Amino acid sequence: MGNQLHGTANNVVQVRDVHGDLYLHQPQPTIRPVVPHQLPADVRQFSGRENELRQLDALLTEEPAAVVICAIAGTAGVGKTALAVRWAHRARDHFPDGQLYADLLGYSPDAPVQPAQALEGFLHALGVSGDAIPPRLDDQAALYRSLLDGRRVLVVLDNASSPDQVRPLLPGSSSCFALVTSRSGLAGLVARNGAQRLTLDLLSRYESLRLLRDLVGAARVDAEPEASATLIDQCGRLPLALRVAGERAAAEPGLALSELTTELQDERSRLDLLSDDDGDASTAVRAVFSWSYRNLPPAGARLFRLLGLHPGPDFGVHVAAALADVPLPQAKRLLQALAGAHLVQANGSGRYRFHDVLRLYAAELAESEEPAELRLAAARRMLHWYLHCAMTADSRLLPLLTAPRIQLPEPPVASPPFTTRGEALAWCEAEAANLAAATRCAHQLGEHALAAAFPWALWSYYDLRKPWIDWIATYEIGLSSARLLNDDTTCAWIIRSLGVAYYDLQRFDEAAALLEESLAIRRSPGSLDMLGSTYRKQGNVEAALECHREALALRLESDRPRGIAVTLNRLGSTYRDLGRFDESLEYLNRSLALRREIGDLHGQGFALHSIAATYEQLDRLDEAMEAYRESLVVRREIGDRRGEADILLCLGKILARQGETGRAQEVWAEALDTFTDLGAPQASDVARMLQDLDKT
Repeated sequence: MGNQLHGTANNVVQVRDVHGDLYLHQPQPTIRPVVPHQLPADVRQFSGRENELRQLDALLTEEPAAVVICAIAGTAGVGKTALAVRWAHRARDHFPDGQLYADLLGYSPDAPVQPAQALEGFLHALGVSGDAIPPRLDDQAALYRSLLDGRRVLVVLDNASSPDQVRPLLPGSSSCFALVTSRSGLAGLVARNGAQRLTLDLLSRYESLRLLRDLVGAARVDAEPEASATLIDQCGRLPLALRVAGERAAAEPGLALSELTTELQDERSRLDLLSDDDGDASTAVRAVFSWSYRNLPPAGARLFRLLGLHPGPDFGVHVAAALADVPLPQAKRLLQALAGAHLVQANGSGRYRFHDVLRLYAAELAESEEPAELRLAAARRMLHWYLHCAMTADSRLLPLLTAPRIQLPEPPVASPPFTTRGEALAWCEAEAANLAAATRCAHQLGEHALAAAFPWALWSYYDLRKPWIDWIATYEIGLSSARLLNDDTTCAWIIRSLGVAYYDLQRFDEAAALLEESLAIRRSPGSLDMLGSTYRKQGNVEAALECHREALALRLESDRPRGIAVTLNRLGSTYRDLGRFDESLEYLNRSLALRREIGDLHGQGFALHSIAATYEQLDRLDEAMEAYRESLVVRREIGDRRGEADILLCLGKILARQGETGRAQEVWAEALDTFTDLGAPQASDVARMLQDLDKT
């Protein structure tokens, strides 16, 4: 997914601390990009494919009634991604509203990207804040199609494994264009969605020769036509193999091409070749990889195979240095050398990735050439580095947390210096897929203490950004490891945190079951308060009241004023639901007084809002208006634009009840502007209310 930050300079979001308590948090000022530009860098020395490029160009001249979908199919290494990226850059002027790109990792040895994960990334890139992304895949896809409706946007879906992985990511508007690459023919996408298939064959001999001349030099290739033809055959006319072989030849300008082809033939003979579905193409690629790998200096070869242990889709210089246990400058030089040999691909911004065929090859080399204890040591260094960085980022994102911090050895490479919340959030965005994969990797390696620690470190990021799939999957893996360790404290906390996720997803039955399970292990006020809130959502207000009363008793024992104020507020809101308004106001005013005493402006905004809601239930509208206005002042003071809009919505309702439709209209119009700016779902409700007001 993309790593832009979204929201507005004053956007304050509602988050929870590790005890499940809600409060407001103001992240680093962020921007909402008007137009996303997510295409990877164009391919150097691109050769041939003129006919295919013309076919893609021809699709732009049509005036379709539906979105144009083109599926580029072909074997591994044939150049599907290179063609898609080259054409996308060539055609970008046709799509002034942006270009979206996602590598779906359909053939990765790790889990492929799920549609909801890709959709979350696209929605963020289109300016939707995390708390405004719907939890259900169908609703996410509907919002995505709505945002693209009428806009001229190119969507590139790379390395898809099946039509089902692609369908939720397709735009609905005929103004958009979807370009999909896959080893599969995606017959279902052609049959059901009207995709046009473009099957990519091997390069022609002429195209192969042109590419080789670009890579090695025209004079050198033309001087040895027979050796050049042999090299092309040895590479199976696959662009990936030709690039690797061409870079090897270019690196040794003093050697004749005939000598290089002899080396390659010897390497091919040396290998114990395994047949597979790709037949000769796979054989050619494997031989070229092996030949090029064995020409690397020892440090470069070691880093290449150790990178095969990395579980995520891409990687930076820091984690490469941690894997190899080398200084950052050396890791940077080695990665640049590997990129120069086309054994890894530079993504820009100091990040790299594997072609999926090369990833498998590197993993095989790590298995066959690295002793088991050295593989495990390298993996531990990588996991320690990710966990250490995640914990550092977590402390920046929500500094009020009191989460226990696991004691880790200092990582071999320093973590990035997160001086602001924005930097920490940007790092988490860039590494999100790797952090989820690292948790899974730790569990699979039997490093259960590390796997159980990742949920603690990722709490702030997950609660801020709401990446539901990664959140739930990562916490379930961490829970499995905590259970194997018989760590009841961590089990109880992870189960409660999963309950928070399901509560946010409005799956209240599952949330209640998880929170009850957490309480069976350890009775904590945070779990009790969350369970009470869940019971309220289920309509079981009496049970909610009992939870909050017990939570308050535990809070009073610990004498943590902020926690006490949180539970007092929840008790007051629960009493309001029961129609016990005097008790509601008593507890809410106690919460407000405590929050004023400790200077908790965030909590004062909540308490005043709750007090106003109780007055409104009592039809004491003047007092309700006064409390709402006081809450509005506080929320504007702290920059809580979401809370400000909520208050304006409530004020407008009272004004409408009092017959002051003009003022209600002004207030709701201001609320609508803010909700729309934040990408909040309430925008549609307020727009409908304004329409109804016009009819009266």
